[in-house]
Amino acid sequence: MKYDIRVVAFIDILGFKNAVDKSLKDDNEFNRIKTALTDLNEFFITPKNKYQIEADRALNADTQIIQVSDSLVISRLIQEQGGIHYMLSDCAFAIHLLIANGFLCRGSIKAGYLHHTETTMFGEAFIRAYQSESEEKLPVVKFEKELFDVVKLFPGPANKGYEDWEIDFIKKNCKKLNDDEYYLDYFTDYDDLVGGGEGTASIHYQKLREIITKGLELPEVSSAYKKFKWASEQFDLSAERFALDKIN
Repeated sequence: MKYDIRVVAFIDILGFKNAVDKSLKDDNEFNRIKTALTDLNEFFITPKNKYQIEADRALNADTQIIQVSDSLVISRLIQEQGGIHYMLSDCAFAIHLLIANGFLCRGSIKAGYLHHTETTMFGEAFIRAYQSESEEKLPVVKFEKELFDVVKLFPGPANKGYEDWEIDFIKKNCKKLNDDEYYLDYFTDYDDLVGGGEGTASIHYQKLREIITKGLELPEVSSAYKKFKWASEQFDLSAERFALDKIN
């Protein structure tokens, strides 16, 4: 078998080592970790029946997912119709599943050569995604703006001829990180991507507020504090929208 050209996301849970250290003596922390990883596994690692497999083939789709310890890796064939939208939605779901369990995460999405099956994964795309995530200072899942060019080539089946609309639809829940990259705006996208009924976004973002507030108790000179400080500033931009008090 040869390499495929795939879009791969590498997502890492922040503060995981400290949580594991704490869990050695704290049963509640042990259960929090176990629940978070179980939630990820149950949401993403599900066997497909023959009808789902046939539907995937019709869209040139082949989603592969591996979850190991505090890392989640998702990859999709680059030629999947609507694949970029689905990939970013998957990453957003992972972010919010972790927030619900008291964790922030960081990640990077790259496109390139990758071999990825249920049991085996290797290739330069994963290496670049892994390196990019480890170099990022902020608690975001980021991707290069060139992914929007992929949307133009492989839009969703109903959006052929309306590729710009699909790009604008995706951008609604993203923000610019710099001139070359965007990140998923998990501070505002809950209603659009997760939902759950009236008032659920406020409940969810209250959990995010608690995570950030606790993080700001760290020493101000630490790199972790700077991550939470940035997150608090982003949170405050939309706090009133969800009827929550600002942090700062």
